[in-house]
Amino acid sequence: MSHFDLSSGAFRTRFADESAARAAARDARSVGFVVDVEQAGEHGWLTVSRRRHPFAQDDAVRYAGRLRTIAGAHGGEYEDYVEEQHL
Repeated sequence: MSHFDLSSGAFRTRFADESAARAAARDARSVGFVVDVEQAGEHGWLTVSRRRHPFAQDDAVRYAGRLRTIAGAHGGEYEDYVEEQHL
């Protein structure tokens, strides 16, 4: 597999309150994500989750599904995956 077949980026989930976002972040960390929790102004809280290393592009769908499940378990919603551009 060439490096062109790999992806890396941030998966974002949104929550109404900080405690829910932090609980979801703990769950995401337990399955291998590196997670930051950020206040999103009037729009609640975001978790921004990444994998430590680039991954196969097909895995992005699987990772998104896992984070969608975690977010739902804590009353949040999966927002999107933002792929990072590499030179």
